[in-house]
Amino acid sequence: MNDLQQYNEAFRAFLQSLNPAQQRAVELTEGPVLVIAGPGTGKTHILTARIGNILLRTDARAQNVLCLTFTDAGVSAMRQRLLERIGPEAHRVPIFTFHAFCNRVIQENPEYFGKGNLEPLSELERIDMVRQMLVKLPPEHPLREGRKDVFQFEDHLRDLFNTMKKEGWTPGFVLKRCDEYINGLPSNPDFIYKVKTKNAGKGDLKVAQIEEVTQK
Repeated sequence: MNDLQQYNEAFRAFLQSLNPAQQRAVELTEGPVLVIAGPGTGKTHILTARIGNILLRTDARAQNVLCLTFTDAGVSAMRQRLLERIGPEAHRVPIFTFHAFCNRVIQENPEYFGKGNLEPLSELERIDMVRQMLVKLPPEHPLREGRKDVFQFEDHLRDLFNTMKKEGWTPGFVLKRCDEYINGLPSNPDFIYKVKTKNAGKGDLKVAQIEEVTQK
């Protein structure tokens, strides 16, 4: 009995714990499946479960499955969950970030790309790149104006860039959504007085709060 067969019974029991929509996504072993869900709703859970189901119920070999995600943390989470589902065979499944996989393709096929020994940016290189961006901003830029520390928003920018990369947001998309949010503040109930106060009437805008949020 191989590793996959040993985990088969436990895996079948696990499938029974899924809701109907999750079961449909996991049990379909042929063709594409699109899962649309928000953060923290179990997308990684479902993806690893589907991989395990394919390996347990078909003749596919672990090394023939390619699993891609956006972050190194996602790679670790998928590997760990797959180990829990199918055991040591999970180590044979190639799991990469998109960037790591593309880098591997380039490294293994340098004749098609014109260059070899290309590597992803290191953490220090990422820090240096963001700091160079901040240093090059004009003094009157909102990220620098009146700031003693030129790099005050370094972590904010790196988090933003990571989120943009993870979610596939373009700069145009981010700017558009920011504008939509700001333009919608006057109609947002959180920025409208619900009762009359000493300095404002019911239905008046909370102008100071709107200005504060707009600046942020």
